[in-house]
Amino acid sequence: MSEHELMLVQLGDVLSQVARPHRVDYELPAEVRSSLWQLGFPVDELTSREELVARLWARKRSLLTAAQPEWGGPGVTPPTAA
Repeated sequence: MSEHELMLVQLGDVLSQVARPHRVDYELPAEVRSSLWQLGFPVDELTSREELVARLWARKRSLLTAAQPEWGGPGVTPPTAA
């Protein structure tokens, strides 16, 4: 697994933990905060889950976009079915 793919998996895992249903006064567990720090998302008790979800999706979206191969033009397009 490439570093790029590993980052996507880690972002997906943390995103699923941050976006789960929760009580309003429920803080993020320590292991989730630690994972966020390791991924480059510094958090504290004032960081809202909504903000984190938006930031995590933005990073994941940019990685997914970067992973898509560029279209090489008509010479690379497969023939259509007749």
